[in-house]
Amino acid sequence: MILGAIPGATPDKWAARWRERFPDHALEVKYYDDAGQLTRISEGTVNIGYVRFREHEVEVDTDVYHRVLLYREDPVVCAAADHWIAAAEESVDAAELAGETFLDSAQMLQDWAAGSADVAGAERMALEVAASGAGVVVLPNSVARMLSRKDVVIRSITGTAGYETGLAWLREQDSELIQEFIGIARGRKAGSPRTASSLQKSSPSPKRKAPEQKTRSRPPARAAKPGRTRKPRRR
Repeated sequence: MILGAIPGATPDKWAARWRERFPDHALEVKYYDDAGQLTRISEGTVNIGYVRFREHEVEVDTDVYHRVLLYREDPVVCAAADHWIAAAEESVDAAELAGETFLDSAQMLQDWAAGSADVAGAERMALEVAASGAGVVVLPNSVARMLSRKDVVIRSITGTAGYETGLAWLREQDSELIQEFIGIARGRKAGSPRTASSLQKSSPSPKRKAPEQKTRSRPPARAAKPGRTRKPRRR
């Protein structure tokens, strides 16, 4: 099974757990840019893949794909170390960035890095331009931290949509193996019902014999003492 990861994703822990639980089923992790991930899934380049979109911007066709949301990522703005943004302690409001020149890493991917084997190459180039003071770039927090450099500052943005990150796969390709991986990604423990045992046919359990019911024997009636006769009851 091939997992398509994206910049900023950290599937190493999941992969390690998978290999522990399912050593007979190989898992290969390959990294790609965010763009084109659904196409890779539909074409069979990967069996399951990370997908990340801005909130409320992209609707995944649920008739074609299964999609499981994993977490929400905050958007960050990256700027030159001497930019006014550096004066902000932690975050800036989206309204404060209205007059800034935004560098579009997606456009750079089309113009410069199309077909390049360098994952996140467009984002690296955008950060290099931002470091020169020619503009700012907005990225998911995980990507900005992964590509951080000393001459660029990173600040969170408030008042704007974040990123929804999850896993997607084709409905027609759904399988026990994929469901097991989703379980690992969502923190399912090894001892839960849907683990390795679900990949094997469970043998029928032997029928238990019904426990024998013990009947209580009544104690024998006491014999009347000799010489004594019972008096008839008065009515």
